[in-house]
Amino acid sequence: MLSVPIREVHELELSSICNLACVYCPHPTLQREKAHIGLDTLERTLLHVEHYCRLGTQGEMSLTGIGEAILHPGFGDALRMCREVLGASRPLVMATNGVDLTDDIAGLLHEYDVTTYVSLHRPEVAGPAIERLRKAGVYYGVNHAFVDSAINWAGQVDWAVSAQSHVCTYLSVGWGVVRQNGRVDACCQDAHDLHPIGSVWDEPGSWMTHAIPLCKSCHFSVPANLQEA
Repeated sequence: MLSVPIREVHELELSSICNLACVYCPHPTLQREKAHIGLDTLERTLLHVEHYCRLGTQGEMSLTGIGEAILHPGFGDALRMCREVLGASRPLVMATNGVDLTDDIAGLLHEYDVTTYVSLHRPEVAGPAIERLRKAGVYYGVNHAFVDSAINWAGQVDWAVSAQSHVCTYLSVGWGVVRQNGRVDACCQDAHDLHPIGSVWDEPGSWMTHAIPLCKSCHFSVPANLQEA
């Protein structure tokens, strides 16, 4: 199997619990535990992030996954820990549906300089959520990709694909996805965590990424250096 080293923890799933059940998302039929990340798993994840920071390969880290990050009961502490390891210059970003976004949470996002994208799944709450972020001085954006740049999660969801095809960034750059359970995936689209490439309990720097079975049904393509002859 052709593989290349992981170069950064690109996504960290603080929670696999969500307060919505969107039909274009794998969450309603998730084939793994719906739970929050544990402190020990988070701490171990950040050891890997620290390793990549020392190497100079860790870039943006996204608190994104198949759940709503702000539901985590230790959300503020998690932001602090991530920011301390990333330092001031590396971007920390997250996405939220805005349903449970309060003024206090907006304040935390500002305090730890978290670029926040509000999805438009529920426009009646997305609007007020954006106003809270704006009031708190948070740098924000909106996410409407599920409408005009949609994916079907490599065939895992019955949804039209309108996103343009290109070489998979996760494989070509060496991005890793850490799930709430501490397992590491090669791709964000492995929603059910069926094809892990490692876990946070491995030695930092030991993760190798490669094409997985889902790649065969994905509209993105595998980089040439990871294609079997």
